[in-house]
Amino acid sequence: MTASLPSDLNHYTTAQDIARAVLTDITAHIVPGASEASVHKACHDLMLAHGATDFWGNTPAFVLAGERLRLSVFDSSYVPSTKLFGENETITIDVGPRIDDYFGDSARTYFLRNGIIVSAAEAGEEEAEAMDFEAYLHGVFIKTVQPDMTFGDVHQKMSALVSENGYENLDLLDAYGHSIAASTDDFIIMEKGNERLLGSVNYFTFEPHIAKVGSSLAVKYEEIYYFDHGLVKMV
Repeated sequence: MTASLPSDLNHYTTAQDIARAVLTDITAHIVPGASEASVHKACHDLMLAHGATDFWGNTPAFVLAGERLRLSVFDSSYVPSTKLFGENETITIDVGPRIDDYFGDSARTYFLRNGIIVSAAEAGEEEAEAMDFEAYLHGVFIKTVQPDMTFGDVHQKMSALVSENGYENLDLLDAYGHSIAASTDDFIIMEKGNERLLGSVNYFTFEPHIAKVGSSLAVKYEEIYYFDHGLVKMV
């Protein structure tokens, strides 16, 4: 079981810093007249500009907007839409920059209102509530997850919280995250019944893709975490 700091933490931190930098810089490209496809390309260009050597899997980013917000797709099946953004859009972006054999993986939700990016609170009551709930879930995750919990234990706890608060998990595998690996075939999924211990891997994501039951608004927020002598820390 992983107890001390991973020896390659600095490499993963560099990759994750690129992911977060891209998700900050991409706001300049989220404008009326842009599209999932144009933002997807901008994410790729920004990754390279920030020092990434490649990206994870078959696509540099998952960009979803409008009626596609609730969509959950596998890496190999994702195709960005060319439909142009209007003045008011909600967009989720999930990026996976790579530096050699080290990966970043992060996601954010953006609110375009009257042609400009605004905060969730400025976007509306439902948007603010959804992003507050995302923050709450990540807070609970950080405070309660232990190395001797299984991936299934975490799934059970988070599923209960999501359901109790009137939300649903939109992930097509009903998952809340995964270990970090070069291939999806090697992922350990945060899914129902998975008996693998969380402390048996060095890094794991937490990425609730959620919506109020029946709502067209969906949000996502993702970070990579690890254990530092039993305590959950963000990469």
